This record gives sequence, structure tokens and C-alpha cells, in this order.
Amino acid sequence: MNFIDEINCLENLEFCGDFIALKGSIPILFSSPHCIYQTLPEGNIKKSEPYTKAISLYLNKHYNTYSIIKNKDTGIDSNRDNYDNYNIELRRIIKDNNIKLVIDLHGASKLREFDIEFGTLNNLTADFSTIKELEESFKENGVTNIIHNNPFKGGAITKGIYALTDVDVIQLEISGNYRDANDIEKLEKIINSLAAFIKQYNKYINR
Repeated sequence: MNFIDEINCLENLEFCGDFIALKGSIPILFSSPHCIYQTLPEGNIKKSEPYTKAISLYLNKHYNTYSIIKNKDTGIDSNRDNYDNYNIELRRIIKDNNIKLVIDLHGASKLREFDIEFGTLNNLTADFSTIKELEESFKENGVTNIIHNNPFKGGAITKGIYALTDVDVIQLEISGNYRDANDIEKLEKIINSLAAFIKQYNKYINR
């Protein structure tokens, strides 16, 4: 199966339950809380963020990272309320599996003036070398318009992990230009960047 067919197959997989949690062997956890349309408490509809689900599934399948993916509209935005079931399970995975890094995947509008944004509560939530290595991985794969903490500094997931654990966490906003079904080559650059980072990070923590 080629990359386009596989990534679209993963994006369209259906699961039971409010969320799905997948185990890995590398202590990096990818969180994808906005894969589905959600009704917010005030009654507004929050659109899904395409391919944030497929990215998590692909990296779990091919690079043995951990994943947690929201699967059902619970009426709660897990990036606003860090005590919902999604966040409780996320922190359980962190504790039980000695996770070192959480990358919380989000999709930004195509109109945003960036390719990637790192949200780290103004550089509080992740080690500088980790941030730098991830940024370099993107740049080496042609994803060069990268910004930090403006406007997305990190939501409830980032804040909750930072407050309640000693684990590094980065909220990663990915432009819609890199999550377009009609331009999968750009999405492949995102996957390749994250894959390269995973390999380097794993070497670093095991040396």
C-alpha cells in the first residue's frame, strides 16, 4: 500500500468508545483530541482537525510510539477541560508507561501565517534541546515556517501535564496546508519530520 492510500485508510478507521489508546515501545505519546466534530458546552460546533488522527495512528504503527485519540463527541473539549476522561486516561498512560514526552497534535487554519507552531507555555513545558531537535527535523524536511507560542501557547492538555507530571509536553499546531487530502505530499513531510525526530529522541534517551 502506498503512503497516500495508507494514510487515508488510517484516517477513516472507525473505533468504539470515547477514545482509543494504543501502546508502543518508545516513550513518546501522541495525543489527538480533535479528530471529530464536537459540540461545545455553549452549543457551538467545533470542527474536526483532519489527519491529526492518521498521524498518531501512522506513528504508532511504524515507529512504536504511544497514541491516544479521541473517538467520540462527549460534549467536552479535552483541550479546555483537563479533568475529563480523555485527560485522565492520558495521564494514566504517562504514569504507567514512563512516558518522557507528549506531543499534543492540533490542526490550525490554512489562513494562519505559519506551517507549524510549538506551544510550550512560553518555553516552560519542554527541554530546550527537545524543542530544537524537533524544529530542526521539520526544517530538514522542508517545513520551514515555524513559530513559537503565538498565538497558541498550549491548552488544557499542555497545562495539565505540566502541572501534574514531570513529563515534557509540546502542543503542535499543524497548518491546514499540510493536512490537505489534495496535497498529501505535504502531509508526508510532516510524517517524515516526526519520524526523524522520534529516531533521534530515542537514541538520546537510550545512550
